[in-house]
Amino acid sequence: MVPIAAAGEAGGIPGDPEGFRLLFEAHRAAVHRFLVRLARNAHDADELLQETFVAVWRKRAQFRGDGSVAGYLRQIAYRTYLNARPRIERDRGQLGPDRSESSTSPDAAVEAASRIDQRDMIARVRRVVEELPVGWREAFVLFRFEGLSCAEVAETLGLTPKAVERRLTRALEFVTRRVRAAGTPRPMPAPRGLQ
Repeated sequence: MVPIAAAGEAGGIPGDPEGFRLLFEAHRAAVHRFLVRLARNAHDADELLQETFVAVWRKRAQFRGDGSVAGYLRQIAYRTYLNARPRIERDRGQLGPDRSESSTSPDAAVEAASRIDQRDMIARVRRVVEELPVGWREAFVLFRFEGLSCAEVAETLGLTPKAVERRLTRALEFVTRRVRAAGTPRPMPAPRGLQ
């Protein structure tokens, strides 16, 4: 475990390469996970992670210590994502779902059908989250999937906590309404011979 002071929490962003490496090691996984949630794929998040830490290095003297280093890193990562979002959306290719389920036993067929239903429900929720207006989606993802508090989301997005609460409320209502409107998946008929 990297000591907090060595990772930059106590005095800001380290100006020496070794201290900055320790900061990177201490925060890399959290920033990468954050970027995966925003960019919606690991490849883009990898590129954004590099861009983020290059920007942090260049702007290391700008950190005033008003908030946490982790919050500052999220702010830089978020701005890096916003700058790259048009390119990411333009380059994004849609991959089709894997439909390679096959089985010969009735139990395996029922299990495969259950997995397909589960994947369909998860895919439906993901599609609904993707349909959220950008400001709502980002707050929702940070709060629900990243586990940030309203205050941390507000700090990251440059909003007031009250504005974040409003966005979260609207996003949750939207997601709930859309998922309910889509209904539950119809049960698959039992394979012949099990009826």
